[in-house]
Amino acid sequence: MAPETSKPSGIFGREIIHLTQADLQDGPNTPGQNRQTAYSEDGLWIGQCEVTARDQPSQWHHHKDYDSIMYMIEGRIRVDWGEYGEKSFEMGPGDYGFFGRKVIHHAQIIDAPDNCRYVFVRIGSGESVVNVDGPGFAPED
Repeated sequence: MAPETSKPSGIFGREIIHLTQADLQDGPNTPGQNRQTAYSEDGLWIGQCEVTARDQPSQWHHHKDYDSIMYMIEGRIRVDWGEYGEKSFEMGPGDYGFFGRKVIHHAQIIDAPDNCRYVFVRIGSGESVVNVDGPGFAPED
């Protein structure tokens, strides 16, 4: 049988990519949320975040042209969002959050004796984090 010569389909082709913690790249960051990038190509951004915002929330920010899926690993946070920051929810281990493009939000630790971490996947393009001065919704381009 002849070897396959066509370009493989899919984001990863015919590969399995393995990364260790040491392979992750720092950023992009928001004050109060230290992120590390595991993968960023072809409209897919995958990483993890250590929330450090204990005494005050992280800076308001949005993820521009990315839809984001967040999975909480450890600790508990409150996420505030909405036109005036009036909406909120809490996330703990095993919880998921689905964030629409350009939805401005921030997070604060509400319970984390040690670490407060989550993993996220983003689908879109361009800058993955835009820090802003306050709540609301980022304008459409």
